[in-house]
Amino acid sequence: MAGRIAKVGGVVAVAVLLAAGARVYSQGTKASDVAAPLAASAPAQPVELAAPEVTNLQPQDLSRIVRISGSTAPARRAVLTARVSGQIAALPADVGDAVEAGAVLARFDEEPLRSALDAKTATLDARAAQLRLARSVLERNERLGTAGIASEATRLSAEADVLNLEAQMRALEAEVADARRNLADATLAAPFAGTVSERMVEVGQSVPSNADLLTVVDLGRMEVEALVPTSRIAEIRSGQTARIRVEGYGDRSFEARVDRVAPVAIAGSRAVRVFLSVDNGDGALRGGMFAIGEIEVERLEARIALPPDAVRHDERGTFVLKAEGNRLSRQAVELGERFEEADVVVVRSGLRAGDTVVTAPLPDLKPDTDITIADAS
Repeated sequence: MAGRIAKVGGVVAVAVLLAAGARVYSQGTKASDVAAPLAASAPAQPVELAAPEVTNLQPQDLSRIVRISGSTAPARRAVLTARVSGQIAALPADVGDAVEAGAVLARFDEEPLRSALDAKTATLDARAAQLRLARSVLERNERLGTAGIASEATRLSAEADVLNLEAQMRALEAEVADARRNLADATLAAPFAGTVSERMVEVGQSVPSNADLLTVVDLGRMEVEALVPTSRIAEIRSGQTARIRVEGYGDRSFEARVDRVAPVAIAGSRAVRVFLSVDNGDGALRGGMFAIGEIEVERLEARIALPPDAVRHDERGTFVLKAEGNRLSRQAVELGERFEEADVVVVRSGLRAGDTVVTAPLPDLKPDTDITIADAS
């Protein structure tokens, strides 16, 4: 009997609950309406940012560069040419030899030149003797003419002989000077300290005047001839610094300086030749090496700069998301030049060293958002 009463009691309880539920439903109340206030009262979770997505700004030096390529060549180069014709008697230096300024590099057979000088000198001496005699005759005829013994015609003839011999003397003196110069030109010396880069003749070879004999180069200073597009040539001027690298030296770079800029572009190329000077005191560089490098055309020191992805725009202007504690704020900025090589844009105002900003491209991130920044480790 007691078990039945309990069963009936349970049925009644269930019925009461169902009736209460039906009443609530009939009044338009839903379970979600009850849960909504609870959900709204729960705090929003902060957005976690990875360390690479934010940047602590520090001043940096920025450079704008123009990339170049070209070939190296000695800044000083001299081709020694024969100033006389004749046979080569000696060539003390060969290709690759280092030579001092004034060192003998070639010598011609001097015997024919000495003979020519001796002959010219002998002829000059003979004319000098004739001139002395002619002057004596002229003086004698002038005295006789004054005494009325010699005629005026005789005096004039003697005077003409003197003038003629004086003219011959001047011509012979010039010939002797030429012969003496030819003898001196039989020896060729290095015009400056350097290295023999070419030798075009051999000992015993007969060469004409003006023939090329040897080439001497100064490797202490090299020159790079590079081509710069006309679109960038306005940025190039003498005195700008550059760095070049050459094949065979790995990551080693050489300091260079813009020495001069060609006044006209190369026809059909839309490029202008630019010449760079490179100090080569250790002799590492050689002529004809292929070089690549950069000319620094602008340099800014200790500037605050941002990657372009950090910059945002809205109806109020240009801004970045700046981290202040654990919250992002809208920070208005004024931007300056963009440096393509470093892929940054200069900040003129609005930020300073030590500020932390979002630099990753996160378009859904908004100001006034709570954040946490993950440890870089």
